[in-house]
Amino acid sequence: MKKETFTESVSANRQRLLKYKIFSAGFSYPGDDFFKYFPQWQSQRQRIIKTYDLLFRNKGIWLYTTEYTAQGTFQRAQALAEVMGFYKAFGLEMSEDRPDSLFAELEFMHYLIFKKRYALNHKLKDAQVKADLCYQAQGKFFWGHLYPGAKAIAQIILKEKDAYVYKEIVQELLKFLGEEKKLFQNLNKERVIGTPEF
Repeated sequence: MKKETFTESVSANRQRLLKYKIFSAGFSYPGDDFFKYFPQWQSQRQRIIKTYDLLFRNKGIWLYTTEYTAQGTFQRAQALAEVMGFYKAFGLEMSEDRPDSLFAELEFMHYLIFKKRYALNHKLKDAQVKADLCYQAQGKFFWGHLYPGAKAIAQIILKEKDAYVYKEIVQELLKFLGEEKKLFQNLNKERVIGTPEF
């Protein structure tokens, strides 16, 4: 793993942390959390809710990554088990939605960056080992689950003429994921079942 300077690491990771949170909110139902991160669209709340319902309910664009990356029931079950294995390894459980929801996967990446920063900033025992584990998990999760599914979902949304603000969100998401690809290019791209416990 390439070692970053402290200044680069803090600044870059703070930006990444925020971007994952914003994109996570962007794919949640457009309620208060959505408009907290997209206040510029507050006056268009009703239109955004209608667009969300149109795209992700009426037109059936799934916001679940395994719907686009897994072939068949067995592969889907295996991929869902892998995603849940990542969450469980870091002490998380899904309670309301599927673990492969784009919202949840983006939120998980946010959480991993937070855990890495927390370990280093609070000088936890074996802080560098824990930080490296979080970074490795980010890369494995990115290549194995988030990136292929998010890219597929984004490409479908971009084809929709009625995508409204979601077209802008996915364009920015794709740009951000392209930057993340560069960050993780040296990590193992193979799918991994679970991760060691944090």
